[in-house]
Amino acid sequence: MSFKPPLHRPTTLAALLIAGLLLGACGYKPLYGQNTGAPGTPSAQRHLESISVKPIPDRVGQMMRTALMRGLNPRTKRSVHAYDISITLDETLATLAVEQSAFATRANLTLTANYVLTRRADRLNLTSGSVKSVSSYNILASEFATKAAKDDSRSRAIQDVSETLRTRLAIYFQGPGQRQPAVNSQRKSPETQQP
Repeated sequence: MSFKPPLHRPTTLAALLIAGLLLGACGYKPLYGQNTGAPGTPSAQRHLESISVKPIPDRVGQMMRTALMRGLNPRTKRSVHAYDISITLDETLATLAVEQSAFATRANLTLTANYVLTRRADRLNLTSGSVKSVSSYNILASEFATKAAKDDSRSRAIQDVSETLRTRLAIYFQGPGQRQPAVNSQRKSPETQQP
């Protein structure tokens, strides 16, 4: 004897269609997609590509700057920079999970990035804030292994902070910053520039 479950395909398709219509009706729009709003309004991605990340001191700052530049402009096309972002980093370490022998076995690495986004045209500060990430690692008997674990923890924190910062900037350009002027996607070559 075989058992065939009842087919709910029409019901499922109808539910998906209704859910799609409801999402469209509530004003949902993709964060990094093309802007379908007012004509001439650039998408958030166009604005992100036009942000220049100012140099950040130290090796951790270099790693953060590289991660953020890759996140803002993943296609690495040359864009006209209409905005500057300045970032200051603060890294702190806290040991925890102390054994009876008074040796710590675990540590938290906290990376905090304070940022200010400035429009180049008039040096106006558009938005600012702080992003924090906490990443843990084990303190091992081997100093080399502990250093490797700490470096890996730092890399995770940098990636987390850069992704969160990119998302915040995209949200800004989809909300209050949506009315920023359009940005040319490509640099003009010297031949095409007017004298």
